[in-house]
Amino acid sequence: MTTTLETTLALDDRIAGSLIGAAVGDALGGPVEGYTPEQIVERHGGRVHGIVGPWNGDAWRTARPIAPYHKGDGHITDDTLMTHALIRVYATVRDHLDAYAVADHLVPDLMSNPRWIPELEAEALPLQRVFLAEKWIVARLHYGHNDPREAGAGNIVNCGAAMYMAPVGLVNAAHPAAAYAEAIDVAGAHQSSYGREAAGVFAAAVAAACLPGATPASVIDSCLSLAKDGTASAIEAVAEVAADHSDFESAMAPLRVAVAPFDTVGPDYRAPTLAARRPSRLHAIEELPIALGMLLVGGGDYRRTVLG
Repeated sequence: MTTTLETTLALDDRIAGSLIGAAVGDALGGPVEGYTPEQIVERHGGRVHGIVGPWNGDAWRTARPIAPYHKGDGHITDDTLMTHALIRVYATVRDHLDAYAVADHLVPDLMSNPRWIPELEAEALPLQRVFLAEKWIVARLHYGHNDPREAGAGNIVNCGAAMYMAPVGLVNAAHPAAAYAEAIDVAGAHQSSYGREAAGVFAAAVAAACLPGATPASVIDSCLSLAKDGTASAIEAVAEVAADHSDFESAMAPLRVAVAPFDTVGPDYRAPTLAARRPSRLHAIEELPIALGMLLVGGGDYRRTVLG
């Protein structure tokens, strides 16, 4: 199994690769978000290995009226829209960020500046596209005038903040601890508990991947040196299982078993348990440990890791 990442890439290339790669992964996963592996195989005749159309075909506008989005055909989702929004805050501030930067810059941008929204095939305010857990930021900071450092308290605990924290890791390239601290501060305006923790650990992982000679194992080690509570335990459990696999097909079921004790949502995303998305020191979001596990399974290879 390959154990080293490409070490000849300049930092600029790693930054571009991280952001473009995240958008590609987002576009690949968007059409099948929320569906089980079995449903995906049935709908698409196998695993998704490239760009596919909307789950409901031409009825994408009306099949789910509360979410009339063209998720498919290579369209990015709100995860990439939020990533772009955070980059714009960095471009404006030209310095490190904190929770107050979310209130002072990110929120006004989301609710005031129309952008092209691929899933709507139109220009619209980003606020009109982002998920309810992201709309929370606007409700708490613009309308509720809450302390930005505590605004994430009360929101559902999910992966939303982690999904756009790559820029924090890149700004703190090669300094995982600094990336973790900054992301924890920024994400405090959006998330609490293990959702906030995931944002910090993910930013640390991105920063660690920017170190010369970085490997999947070294990235995991950096994450475990910083992760707390259930997030640390989940990463440890998944990494232990991932070490025995080099193919994501064989790894999928064992990795799911490994993360299951820490995942509050359960196997049916649309019918979560009563304990789902509530603050906890014992639990973790599923997405981060599994992504790190697939990094190990893929040996650092981008395509294999993302498809896994």
